[in-house]
Amino acid sequence: MPLTSIFEGISQQNNSQQYLYDFKPLSPDSIFPDLQRNEGHQPFELWQHLAKAVEEIPTSHRENINLWLDHFDTALQCYTSQITCPYDQSISFYDFTKVVAAFVVASMDKSADKNRPFLLIQGDFFGVQDFIFSGGSQSNKQAAKLLRGRSFQVSLFTELAALKVLNACDLPATSQMMNAAGKFLIIAPNTPEIHKKLDDVQKELNEWCIKNTYGLIGLGIAKMSAGKVDFEQKNYEKLIKLLFENLETQKLKRLDLTDTTQSVQEESYPNGVCEMNSFFPALPNSNRSIMTEDQVKIGELLAKKQRIIVCDVGTEINNSYRTQTLKLDMLEYKVIFTDSRKDTKDFGHPVKLHQIHRFWDFSLAENIQAKLWNGYARRYINAYVPFDEQEQIKTFDEIAQMDEGINALMTLKGDVDNLGMIFQKSIQPANIAKMAALSRQMNQFFSLWLPAYCAEHSKNMYTVFAGGDDFFLIGPWHSTQKVAFEMQQAFKRYVAENPEIHFSVGMVMSKVGLPVPRLGDLAEMALEKAKSIDSGKNAVTIFNRTVKWTDWQQLCDLEDEIHRLAKDYDLSTAYIYALIKLAKMAEEAKQGNMEANIWYSHFLYKTTRYVIDKLKKNGQDQALEHLANQLGQRGLKNLREDFSIPLFNYLYSVRRSENKQ
Repeated sequence: MPLTSIFEGISQQNNSQQYLYDFKPLSPDSIFPDLQRNEGHQPFELWQHLAKAVEEIPTSHRENINLWLDHFDTALQCYTSQITCPYDQSISFYDFTKVVAAFVVASMDKSADKNRPFLLIQGDFFGVQDFIFSGGSQSNKQAAKLLRGRSFQVSLFTELAALKVLNACDLPATSQMMNAAGKFLIIAPNTPEIHKKLDDVQKELNEWCIKNTYGLIGLGIAKMSAGKVDFEQKNYEKLIKLLFENLETQKLKRLDLTDTTQSVQEESYPNGVCEMNSFFPALPNSNRSIMTEDQVKIGELLAKKQRIIVCDVGTEINNSYRTQTLKLDMLEYKVIFTDSRKDTKDFGHPVKLHQIHRFWDFSLAENIQAKLWNGYARRYINAYVPFDEQEQIKTFDEIAQMDEGINALMTLKGDVDNLGMIFQKSIQPANIAKMAALSRQMNQFFSLWLPAYCAEHSKNMYTVFAGGDDFFLIGPWHSTQKVAFEMQQAFKRYVAENPEIHFSVGMVMSKVGLPVPRLGDLAEMALEKAKSIDSGKNAVTIFNRTVKWTDWQQLCDLEDEIHRLAKDYDLSTAYIYALIKLAKMAEEAKQGNMEANIWYSHFLYKTTRYVIDKLKKNGQDQALEHLANQLGQRGLKNLREDFSIPLFNYLYSVRRSENKQ
């Protein structure tokens, strides 16, 4: 029986359609459901693939059960996340077995509370925006690498925090249910010992964040005990609500500064402040902090390496051209970047000594058909960035030159609308397997499909971050708009055409050189406008105008029409600028400004004068009719000030920058 889409049933009534997944290995393409499933594949083929995949796990890693389990978890996901479980057609075999395994492990501890034997542990990263967009005197100098490194560090820090919890509580990798968008969920036995260990881990996390980031970031751990009855359908929604409330409480207690953590730190800056992050002190003989040096290094290594080793601080894996170690130990782990499996060994000796805790493949899919299994546990903590012919990351200056017309960037921020409400109330019948599946699948669209799409179809896009339910892109001014619309169309198909699941986007156009933190702020403001009450969300804001996604295709068609009319009738930029002013007048008239009602007569006068003055007499009548219908009726009258969006796009496309002349 084929797997149905979990998105299709969210908050929907009497939906007679059924979107199904094909029996294919996990790939950026196979994650999309369809009304017509391909009958050419059968589930037994996936089981055969899984059997072969397990054999590809390095031999030495099989002697380290936690390392092997992490690899096996990825193999299981790659080949059984498209197969239905025996009890619910909307839950995959992978998500079902992951939940069962976690509960079995938690149930084995006989010292757990008999009435409430389970403990839900949720972690949440605080300060993502402040961390990624912190500035300094030279923060724009290597902005692309710096942003890439910081974004990756956020994901890596969350993964390592979850690993620290698992190790402290003696739990296997399979006890971790979710890890995406700076959040993780772990199921543990509810014992006094576990509570004590979690308190110790929280203290260690706080101290590390204070010492190394001066409180710029933090990670809170929320705990919620539960009994078997709490996971039943009638009680599960209340359990999740309490867990979310507990996490919100932890946010208010960030870093525990009023209790046990030292809130005033003695710190000196003998070498001045870091040139890329003014929060941090510079190192001797350097203008950068140790944190910033690692961030820039990460930005470089992500373009060159494919795997990452997480090991004990004392592990003897020396730097070479194949392996590169970060300077700063993260949460008492050493982090090492290395090449693909075919280029480097499996580091069997430190694996046998149990010095290596995790070995992750973070390589990106080269296209939407690419396979994901490479013999190692996979983490979706990398994002697509454009490269030049020398395989160096393109600078923002280079990216800005990639589109026709003006040299400019477009900064885009977006996230899924009402996601918290979807998680807490919309999955019916609710259970933890569905919540885990929903989190995993939501994350995969942005962290798996989007990088693969950019790699294949939009190679000049720069992904600051994409995962969980949100995304931040910087790209050429016009191409970014096309990518945003392609994302929206793909997401609509991904969620089985459910009209209640959608995302909003804010886009801001700018010249190169504007500080990146400012770009982030402007894009965030545009996103907030797109998600405002008036727009009802499911919208996009650009050029300070907010329109529904349902109207975007019409704007694109009109932009093409403007180009055609401009070519056919030699329309001047002055005439196009006049249309922008008239669009504003038309909007004011719609809002009740009586004086603005003369906009249409102004349009007819300007258009008539332009046709008479610029065109031959035998073509004037046809030109006037075309311009009146397409620009006057279809554009100004129908769209009002929203018509300024395609008008601005046309003007920017014909404006030539100096280095393009």
